Amino acid sequence: MPIWIIIVIVFAVLILIGCIFGGTKESDEPQSNNNNSLNIKDDKKPVQDNRKKITVIDFSAMAKADIETWCNENGIVCSFTDLYSETVPVGGFISQSVEADKVIYEKDSIRIVYSLGKEPTMGQKNALKKAESYSRNLHMSKSKLYKQLTSEYGEGFTAEEAQYAIDHLVADYNLNALEKAKSYQKNLNMSKSRIYQQLISEYGEGFTASEAQYAIDHLEE
Repeated sequence: MPIWIIIVIVFAVLILIGCIFGGTKESDEPQSNNNNSLNIKDDKKPVQDNRKKITVIDFSAMAKADIETWCNENGIVCSFTDLYSETVPVGGFISQSVEADKVIYEKDSIRIVYSLGKEPTMGQKNALKKAESYSRNLHMSKSKLYKQLTSEYGEGFTAEEAQYAIDHLVADYNLNALEKAKSYQKNLNMSKSRIYQQLISEYGEGFTASEAQYAIDHLEE
């Protein structure tokens, strides 16, 4: 018998054996239980927040110090912000980030907003900057600052703009008077009585009597 016929027969037998045993192996394998997923228990439990529950109160009628006390006593982080408002006057309560009667947890945060009043005009802002410069560098009194801001020979701001600047300027007029007094004492060699008169004169520095007296009391002998 030719060798190639023998090779063909051998390959045919091997293929037949493979098919027989391959099918048997597949059939002998245990079938997977498609319902296994239904039998698996979910061991995950919801995370519980063990922090103390706090019922928020209405802050609108409370003073800031009282709000801070409430926040500290209840472990709430309270922050205060100031914003301009067209309807709420300066210092008035605007809002709280968590409404009253809402339940929050210890260490949660609440933001309380107060009013800065109406946003100033550009003229008012500029007048305030000028007033700050005069107070810082020339140590002017309040009355002299106002005159300088409104004078046609000075800054020429309107009365409303100048008054806004005076009302919002952060200045220590006692120290301004003292600096003026030091200048008169050092550069013009003036007596204390003459310095006092110069400080309170409407044609001089325009300080109040108490401001001028503070300056005299703190001058070097």
